[in-house]
Amino acid sequence: MSDELYMQRCLQLAALGLGKTSPNPMVGAVIVHNDKIIGEGYHHQCGQAHAEVNAINSVKDTELLKESTLYVNLEPCSHFGKTPPCADAIIRYGIPKVVVGSIDYHDKVNGAGVKKLREAGVEVVENVCKADCEELNKRFFTFHQQHRPYIILKWAQTRDGFMDIDRSGSEPTSYWITNPALKVLTHKWRSEEDAILVGYNTMRNDRPQLTTREYPGKDPQRFVMQRGTDMIADLPYTPLSEKAGEAIQQLYNLKIQSVIIEGGKKILERFLNIGLWDEARILVGNQCWGKGLRAPQVPEIPEKVVKIDDNQLMYVRRYL
Repeated sequence: MSDELYMQRCLQLAALGLGKTSPNPMVGAVIVHNDKIIGEGYHHQCGQAHAEVNAINSVKDTELLKESTLYVNLEPCSHFGKTPPCADAIIRYGIPKVVVGSIDYHDKVNGAGVKKLREAGVEVVENVCKADCEELNKRFFTFHQQHRPYIILKWAQTRDGFMDIDRSGSEPTSYWITNPALKVLTHKWRSEEDAILVGYNTMRNDRPQLTTREYPGKDPQRFVMQRGTDMIADLPYTPLSEKAGEAIQQLYNLKIQSVIIEGGKKILERFLNIGLWDEARILVGNQCWGKGLRAPQVPEIPEKVVKIDDNQLMYVRRYL
């Protein structure tokens, strides 16, 4: 089997930690001896053992490690944090070769792990499936390289392009555009991100809970872009600046690595207009209203369109 196939297995394992490892990255590790996988592991959640250690601990005969190759999608750490350095464990067990998917751009690592391994005589191969490895940890890399959270815009719209009813003169009310399956999916998405953000009008009109009650995952931290000092006291949201750039800086200062922004239209367009977003997820219901509030327009062509029953999902990415 090729290095690329073993690295893809690392990525499969790493993805099991989605929504659980932040502020750490998602990492998977595979140990191969004579073209046979003898150990696997992944980072389950922040504060627990890293992928390399879990993989080493899964090997029944540790003497085989001296003749094995360790595959890992992210450079092994070389510093003490909540756990000891993984590079030290690799050296201690005498693993002679390590294949790395991508460098860890955290300022405490950033090549230091690879350097430590090589200085100890370990053969290191870098950049195997690099693009896939960086895609998996796009939240982590955006936070450490661009000094802001990874930003996901999300909204639902009708088949004829409306995201809200005409609210002129109406009392605040709530409604659903898409089917129940997409409601579960959006709650799954929430469980995968550190935070969720809405605008003041969405909070006032819909009183959304912004939880993962339809999916067995953690609730994101909840934020609202405040309008002056006007707040609704009975909702558990943390207020942020009404200016998009300032709000994102506040989230970065709180060490939020990813945020999903669920509207409303003014907030979504504010981020779209200044180019402060990474992807958009647009849910299209099978309804036509003929009037109401038009949904935002994204200039980029959808990267992927998925049909779920009579609804659609459009995934749009913004590449710098």
